Amino acid sequence: MRKDEEINIYLDKIEELEEIIMRLEALIPEEDVKKKSRKRKMMDSKLAIELDGKDKKFRELKDKMGFLRKENSHLKQELEKIKSANSSSSRIKIEDLRPEPLLNDLVRELQDIVNNQRLIISKLKTNKVDKEDILQKLTDKDEEIKLLKSEISQLKHKKKDFKLF
Repeated sequence: MRKDEEINIYLDKIEELEEIIMRLEALIPEEDVKKKSRKRKMMDSKLAIELDGKDKKFRELKDKMGFLRKENSHLKQELEKIKSANSSSSRIKIEDLRPEPLLNDLVRELQDIVNNQRLIISKLKTNKVDKEDILQKLTDKDEEIKLLKSEISQLKHKKKDFKLF
């Protein structure tokens, strides 16, 4: 099969070379024709040969581009299949994460946060919220806001000092 392809390639090249030879033979000056027409004929033939060569390269590149596009679309389909297979289960199995200690720590932290959030939600739903807890949280947040505001003012002051230099 491969030898047949090589033979076809060589036959195509032979045909191209035969066409070029025929055009070059047409360029051989005849004694009756004027010099200007010969020069023009030579230039036209030369340009036509170059144009044909460029056209053939262009066709080859188009064929390669078509093949690459086809391969690209095929690879995208394969990737989508893999992604859909991986994303079909959205739950993380903790058993799968056990060999990695950092990931296990993060999972535990996230589980604690989720549990705390669920506890708060259940308290809010049952209206068993302690006023003291809310007041304490508000005062903590107020203090945090004051600290942040003072830090902002300090940074603004430093920025002004820095601009003066």
